[in-house]
Amino acid sequence: MLAYRPHPLLRNGHLQALLAGLKDGLLHPRNSISLPVPLEDGDHLMVHEEIGPPIASDSKLVILVHGLGGDHSSPYLQRATHALHQRGCRVWRVDLRGSGHAMQLAWRPAHAGCSQDLAAVLAMARQFYPNSPICVIGFSLSGNIVLKMLGELAAGRLALGLRDAQIELAIAVAPPLDLHACADNMDRWSRRLYTRYYIKLLVQQADIKRALFPQWQQLPSQPAIRTIREFDSRYTAPLSGFRDWQHYYTEASSIHWLPEIKTSTEVVLDRHDPIVTWKSFLQARYDPEWIHFTHTNYGGHLGYFGMDDAGKVFRWVEYYVVQRILNWKPSGVG
Repeated sequence: MLAYRPHPLLRNGHLQALLAGLKDGLLHPRNSISLPVPLEDGDHLMVHEEIGPPIASDSKLVILVHGLGGDHSSPYLQRATHALHQRGCRVWRVDLRGSGHAMQLAWRPAHAGCSQDLAAVLAMARQFYPNSPICVIGFSLSGNIVLKMLGELAAGRLALGLRDAQIELAIAVAPPLDLHACADNMDRWSRRLYTRYYIKLLVQQADIKRALFPQWQQLPSQPAIRTIREFDSRYTAPLSGFRDWQHYYTEASSIHWLPEIKTSTEVVLDRHDPIVTWKSFLQARYDPEWIHFTHTNYGGHLGYFGMDDAGKVFRWVEYYVVQRILNWKPSGVG
């Protein structure tokens, strides 16, 4: 596995994070079918399955889940999908509640703790492809969802007929393990640029949902929202059944579930991530038999512009995810 080497001109976590949204690299045309995933409360998610040349019934099924403000069309999901599909994997890209093609299918918002939703995707995947080993990858916010779900599965807290052993490998990239710490970090003056970016995306989504669903119309649109915490207080917490934002952050943080995990899990985190705080990971308790942490420097938040052995610029974290999936062998397999 090629270790991460930041581009020599980008040895700065902030700069890497700011460049993360660049739509660099060839985005191959996606050829997919859309599959609605029914949820217990009547809402739906949407998954997008790549189609093309026939894939063996026992090929790996890779489930990719986007981060905050993203959807199935996020460039990092598209690039990873192309690389995996070209190598014989079946790939599902997920639209969480209210994102992408699921915008009109769910009145409740997605949130960092919606592990039951992701478990519903896995249950449908197992129903469709019972012979396929499953790999599930969450980026940023969805990394937290993945980790919480794994812990709850192992503890028997998700009643969907799933067993954690049915997941061959899970990868969480830059997950906000402790939502309280992450919100405190985003409230800092030095993070205002990131806060404005995410608030713009979230408010745009909220305006669309307000026009679609009466539940959103019942909530105030003023005063203007300035922080992630204010958005979660006004929208995410009440619409998702939490008492308030404090209750939401406590219940949704995956850090409490790490010791329960009994699935082979990779966690990728960067010491210079300006959004997900490094100190959260220093406080995490986990079983190293099941969870492996990959620490990097100067990758920022989903930036990871690096150099390969030939000196070519590439997106290291996407390479890492693809290679871990393709080369993964369960413990005890030669």
